[in-house]
Amino acid sequence: MSRKKLLLMAFAGAAIVAIGFGGSILWRAGNTIGAMRDRVASEGVFRTSVHILTPNLIPSLESISSPPTFNDAHVFQGRLFLGGPAGLAEYSQSFALIKMYRAGIELPPAPVTALTTGVTNGSQVLWIGTAGEGLLEFDGQTFRQILPEDPRYRKITALLPLPTGRLLLGTDKGGVIAWDGRDMKPFHSSLNDLAVTALVGDDSSIWVGTLDRGLVHWSAGGVETLSDELPDRQVLSLASAGDTVYAGTGVGIAEIRNGKVARTLAKGYFAQSLLADKGKLWMGTLEEGMLEVPLSSRTARANSLGISVACPDCSVRKILRIEDENYAVTDSGVWKGSQAVVGHEAGLLKDRDISALSLDSQGRLWIGYFDRGLQILDPSGQRVAQDLEDDHLFCINRITQDAAHGTTAVATANGLALFNSSAAQHRIVGQADGLIANQITDVAFRPDGSFVAATPAGISFVEASGISSLYAFQGLVNNHVYSVLADGPRTFAGTLGGLSIVDSGFVKASYTTSNSGLRHNWITALVREGGDIFAGTYGAGVLRLDPEGKWETFEDLRGSLEINSNAMAATPNAVYAGTLDRGLAIYNVSTGRWIFYTASLPSKNVTAVEARGGILYIGTDNGLVKAAEAVLLK
Repeated sequence: MSRKKLLLMAFAGAAIVAIGFGGSILWRAGNTIGAMRDRVASEGVFRTSVHILTPNLIPSLESISSPPTFNDAHVFQGRLFLGGPAGLAEYSQSFALIKMYRAGIELPPAPVTALTTGVTNGSQVLWIGTAGEGLLEFDGQTFRQILPEDPRYRKITALLPLPTGRLLLGTDKGGVIAWDGRDMKPFHSSLNDLAVTALVGDDSSIWVGTLDRGLVHWSAGGVETLSDELPDRQVLSLASAGDTVYAGTGVGIAEIRNGKVARTLAKGYFAQSLLADKGKLWMGTLEEGMLEVPLSSRTARANSLGISVACPDCSVRKILRIEDENYAVTDSGVWKGSQAVVGHEAGLLKDRDISALSLDSQGRLWIGYFDRGLQILDPSGQRVAQDLEDDHLFCINRITQDAAHGTTAVATANGLALFNSSAAQHRIVGQADGLIANQITDVAFRPDGSFVAATPAGISFVEASGISSLYAFQGLVNNHVYSVLADGPRTFAGTLGGLSIVDSGFVKASYTTSNSGLRHNWITALVREGGDIFAGTYGAGVLRLDPEGKWETFEDLRGSLEINSNAMAATPNAVYAGTLDRGLAIYNVSTGRWIFYTASLPSKNVTAVEARGGILYIGTDNGLVKAAEAVLLK
């Protein structure tokens, strides 16, 4: 099985899955249809806000292009709409691109996950589900956002319009909810708190595919669950034809009749999308393209389904029926048989999920990806030719520069890669070479060219004389180290259990919530600003440690706030911290205040930050933005 399939199967749950500052966002809430409506959460109705979205560009911010990928497709008003992480693309009947509605600009900062059409207030609309920004309604000209106050209902995984006019929304953790054009509420208490992956049915019978509980059937107020009878409990896709329901899983398709599993089709296939129509069944797979699944009792027993009928070797996310023709919607285009009617559009970046950023002394930007290795852009912003992805360079945690010695260190999930000034990889350092573990979470250089590597098992010091390590038995506050900061002979080690200061190979001090003013033990990122250390935490935001060992909290960062691992940077003017769901947190040194920035960001999940020479690069789990620091601090 390929590494791609292993990674996607392992993270299938997750995949099913501002203008101005101080927390405002670039897309404005208009009031042309009246003031914002707050629904009181009484009698099961969720508190929601309804906004008209008005785009507002910021010319001084640049979005660095990455290849578009698609999650869903639907025909609306005679045009084809494709939704994905980049936003919503509109195509003509001849498959010419009409317009792109971008995540974070025309649309809220979140990927589009699901599309369908329905009727609201007597008008046909396109419904758009997002991964974190609730439900959008598009009438062909204007977007409305229906945003639940509770974050559990903002991550939408599936949409199902009902004949009565209600819209059912499947969520990644909040189960099935309903929108009737005025109120949002739970559809039925028996379908609460499900991790929903797919929906089919009508007002009298609803089938709910889930991430880990199999298939849930609601009918006339009663609920039945199919789990062990399925090829797998994780349902990826659903389709129905009359009274027959097909449930796609990672190892085959369950055919369900009269509420029972009648047989398993396409055994061993990763059935991530299905279409049942006119007595036939088609399946979209992870790597084999689109296949027709035989339904006759004789042919259905075959182990192999033959060759793909559309886009061999593609990952087919949706099978769309347009004028009695099948179209395969893949990660990067749309196919009709062997022809790509919407082709792959190349981007400067090779992926959208950024995990690390670093500028070297030559002005090259090093970009690490969650599962696509490493990429380098030259000072003019063009790709450096080599493709840096292999068994070591695939999951990048951190990139650090040693300008004095012309060395770049890349911390990965499978060792530490060291590059020379020409960007040619010259060695991998791992556990076999003396590091305490192969998984490297962070790395920091010292002035003499030696460095310290953080791992889940402690820290390792790599010096000319050899490699030595330090872990909890020798006084480190916790073995799982997320971030390290070199400060002359001292090393600050941010761990799952607090902060340790190591000097000359010995732990000199450790700070935890029980012995200091530290507000959260899980330290995810460390930077120096002036004489102080700024520590990012996963839960209590950013705290400051002064030279006397006193911790300071910030009034602007009250409440729970998660700082992503090593997603911090500091300049003489500011400290920047990437948050899990509130965009980029910015500490202005001159004012001593924090603000949150989301303008033009394709996601509020900021995963990497690099600042150099007045320029800031902001990496997210959905793309990369370049900005002038002066604009951010204006």
